[in-house]
Amino acid sequence: MSICAVVVSYHPTAEIAENVAALFDQVDEVVIVDNGSDAPTKELLGKLNCYPKVSVIYSEENLGIAAALNIGVKHAKAAGHQWVATFDQDSKVTAGMIITMLQTYDAYLEKERIAILAPRYKDKTTGRITSNASKNVDYEKEPFAEMLTTITSGNLVKLSVFDAVGYFNEKLFIDYVDHEFCLRCAAHGYKILEVHDAVLEHSLGRPTQHRFFGKMPTTANHSALRRYYNARNRIYVYKKFAFVYPAWVAKNAYAFLKEIIKLILFERDRRQKLVAVCRGVFHGLVGRLGKL
Repeated sequence: MSICAVVVSYHPTAEIAENVAALFDQVDEVVIVDNGSDAPTKELLGKLNCYPKVSVIYSEENLGIAAALNIGVKHAKAAGHQWVATFDQDSKVTAGMIITMLQTYDAYLEKERIAILAPRYKDKTTGRITSNASKNVDYEKEPFAEMLTTITSGNLVKLSVFDAVGYFNEKLFIDYVDHEFCLRCAAHGYKILEVHDAVLEHSLGRPTQHRFFGKMPTTANHSALRRYYNARNRIYVYKKFAFVYPAWVAKNAYAFLKEIIKLILFERDRRQKLVAVCRGVFHGLVGRLGKL
């Protein structure tokens, strides 16, 4: 099975070179889709473009994560690959991650129903490994867990799925692009499997931990702009799938409320961020999408 990795970049640090190099032994091709970065970044990516397995596609402006992913997916399809592995610029595969996911796929009886294989995530800051699957999963019985949604980075997506469910929603620009796509896949009868022994090194925002009544809550410290997109696109997804997956929407909305509380208690520039959240909620309710 031929695999193309798609890495979306936007003003990356030199760390991207190490992250891309880690993919060489695990995929057949690496495509970097750059979202309008500056000249120094293009110089950095130009060096990576010299590797035989690497192609760089430059955009003159920031088209958003969904559009960049779609550019990579279409490149992978045109090149004849069967799978696409999607990555953020700061994510790094661990040894054997992708082959472990494919082994799970090979052993699964209903292969035609699988849309996405996902890893677990090791936070680069805390070292903590997290999962999107239910806490009640018994991995001693099965090396995987079924789930409804997962984040983009590290996913292995069957390219034929895009013909059935469509591409990533470019109107969302950034944030909840992954969850909206996953819910569409589920609505079409596809499954998402999280593979227990596949682990991706990944960071969500600029996480910091805080001591609070004997607990250590973590905050992502996203910018006000990201808070806007996150709030707006959550509301859009809630409206779209509230009657299809009400339990997922209720659980996600509860997590959203906890995020707002942590923002108020621990983050800087909280007034600016709260204004952005309120604006995002309003735009989500009235259906205003696209790039802000």
